[in-house]
Amino acid sequence: MALQHFWPQFGPVAIVVVMETIPITEAKARIAELADRVAREHDHFTITRNGRADVMLISVAEYESMQETLDLLSDDEALADLRQSREDFSAGDTFTVDEVRAELERRRGGSG
Repeated sequence: MALQHFWPQFGPVAIVVVMETIPITEAKARIAELADRVAREHDHFTITRNGRADVMLISVAEYESMQETLDLLSDDEALADLRQSREDFSAGDTFTVDEVRAELERRRGGSG
């Protein structure tokens, strides 16, 4: 089975993130609850001060993921590799799962 035929079985992926805007006084009173929701459910909170959006509360894992994405997007070589892989995929220049496994075994020095 070619990878290009394998992945569409899963359909589109959607990540639903709750974005709630709350005033800083309410955030202070609910900080433990908000922190739990952010860490556990990946909710986002925009915290307002004097009615204006001032800061966001997001999980450390999500922040680190965004930083890694920004690093990747600022790497011209990595972007070129991503573009090339998209072009290869669109052109059907892919490998089957069995071909990938065989190549990994070959690289590990096994028979395959």
